[in-house]
Amino acid sequence: MFAARVLVLGCLGLVAACTGAVGVNSDGGAAGAPSGGGAAGGPLAPDDAGAAGAGGGGGSPGTAGGGGAAGGTIATGGGGEAGAAPAGAAGVTGAAGSGAGSAGRGGAQGVAGAGGSASAGVGGGGAGGRGGGGAAGTTGAAGATGAAGTTGDPAGWVPGLIGVGYGGIRIASRDGGKTWGDRAYETTSGGDDDVLLRAIVYGKGIWVATGWKLWTSTDGVHWTDHGRLKDGPVKACAIIEGLAYKDGTFYGVCDGKVFRSTDALTWTQHSTIPNTGSHVYLIYRGGKFVAYGDTKTSYESPDALTWTVMAGIGQATYCENSWKSQTDCKDSSWYDGAYLRADWQGKIARSTNGTSFSTVYNDDQKNTLYQSRAIAAGYVAPK
Repeated sequence: MFAARVLVLGCLGLVAACTGAVGVNSDGGAAGAPSGGGAAGGPLAPDDAGAAGAGGGGGSPGTAGGGGAAGGTIATGGGGEAGAAPAGAAGVTGAAGSGAGSAGRGGAQGVAGAGGSASAGVGGGGAGGRGGGGAAGTTGAAGATGAAGTTGDPAGWVPGLIGVGYGGIRIASRDGGKTWGDRAYETTSGGDDDVLLRAIVYGKGIWVATGWKLWTSTDGVHWTDHGRLKDGPVKACAIIEGLAYKDGTFYGVCDGKVFRSTDALTWTQHSTIPNTGSHVYLIYRGGKFVAYGDTKTSYESPDALTWTVMAGIGQATYCENSWKSQTDCKDSSWYDGAYLRADWQGKIARSTNGTSFSTVYNDDQKNTLYQSRAIAAGYVAPK
């Protein structure tokens, strides 16, 4: 499950990035102030960051203009232009462009920061022939190239939730869990084992659902069956019950062994989580990987490689913008300020206060979500 996210996102990458204003040029003395970068994309799923702000103008002669502030995660700030050199003095080196852009939702390569312009070259002669010509200013260094972004969400897709469970059910919501639809399934009446799906995650335009089998979707509505894990996708693993996504890579856990994949189809072992027992859950949310199994001991990691115990938290669950024990999160998932609980015989209950729950979905085929944790946030095709 992902970090707490809101479905109404400011400066959402699907439409356009927010752009910072140009820095103001001062009349002499200090350099013009650099502009701020565009706001980062909303937190529901990876978005395009705002474009970088333009560089500030040059200040008084000889003073370099301020560089634009770095943008959210894709473009970098342009370098400030150098001021003109005063008479007889060497021109000032233009400011370097900003650093590398981070990988972003849209998939485009981050833009390099612009090099600072050369300062004006020649100073005028002094009265009576006393002054010499000013030396030419040097060219500012070029900014570093931004890192290539990952494949992004399809244009026009909308924020959504998907839950998975018995009978291979996959069901979507586009309104924060108030209503559910676009149901897909394999069998009815709570089909278990091979058809039971126990985990779901979204990343770079792909939904991935696992249990004994692996399913993928690019729109959250139509799904592709890739068969049993041990027959192909993850030969060393029979069942994956926890999934996570971070920075272009999918992670899955199988009896304490963590596997990773960049395409959701080819997986290699990455690490091992100690003392989890079976039925291991995995998620990346709130800035960290978190896992637990039948021992109920919760583990956290910044990279899914090294793991430490989360003291005082059993079956760690993310709600109200922090990690808590599962019971403190009402045995529910938490997205966009609402608790979502899987109830037996195909029901999904919702609450905005964690106390009063109402049934928002009742499956006529009696296929129940695997657990309340078997819900993830991402982007789906519009209705």
